[in-house]
Amino acid sequence: MSIGGVAGQVMGGIRGNTRKENEWIAQAPEEMRPQMQAQLEMQKMQEVVQMITQMMKAMHEMSMSIIRNIGG
Repeated sequence: MSIGGVAGQVMGGIRGNTRKENEWIAQAPEEMRPQMQAQLEMQKMQEVVQMITQMMKAMHEMSMSIIRNIGG
């Protein structure tokens, strides 16, 4: 599976809000709700980007380790 496939699956799995997040948004004034929803979505996307970055770094380090071992 590619990194893009993993990212798609992760994003699909976290798009929904938790019960507490929904309660938090519901308690806010009506005019603030869209902004709060957007903030939550942006935070979740940042977390996904960070996770993918860490995965790619780990894959790079594994590849480099293999190359160093082959090189003798």
